Amino acid sequence: MTDVSTLSEYDFIVVIDKSGSMGEPVKAGSSITRWEAVQESAMTFVRDIEKIDSDGLGLVLFSGSSIASYDGVTSATIRDAFSANTPRGSTPLAEALTAAFGLAGKSDKKDFIIVFTDGVPDDKAAAAEVIRKQSHKQETDDALTVLFVQVGDDAGATAYLKMLDDDLKGCKFDIVDAKTVAEAEKFATTAELVIAAIND
Repeated sequence: MTDVSTLSEYDFIVVIDKSGSMGEPVKAGSSITRWEAVQESAMTFVRDIEKIDSDGLGLVLFSGSSIASYDGVTSATIRDAFSANTPRGSTPLAEALTAAFGLAGKSDKKDFIIVFTDGVPDDKAAAAEVIRKQSHKQETDDALTVLFVQVGDDAGATAYLKMLDDDLKGCKFDIVDAKTVAEAEKFATTAELVIAAIND
């Protein structure tokens, strides 16, 4: 079991989908867009994690042909990144995960990657293969964990992320956990959400 104190053994990377569909309402009839909802969720996550991971977090923003990755970011940097970007383009998840895995391993710490995304990726098989390859590079199950948090209620995305969590074949380790935003927000603290994903 992992407890809060062991989270200091992790580096954290936040991956944010800024594809065009993120501009849609978070659910039917809502005046809040998925992009607005993810800002709130991501900012809460980063502010909480900053207290644990003091050397700055990794950040990947992705859409269309644009993959931007940053290291050593703070909540202020992420706020600026949100204000400088608007949702557009497709969902190149495989390339975004590749960028995130590239930021991982910068220290002797384990890595925790949280991916906020709302839709099915451009290439479902390619994204799955990137995760599969990463699992085979790991010496231990908890060396790197990927938590997908689904923004919005796209049924196709729910099914795909559930497959990555429960049914991804050919992996050395199960390194993926997936939650909807509603499920993620049921945890009392960010630390509890992270611990649940690591232990899952």
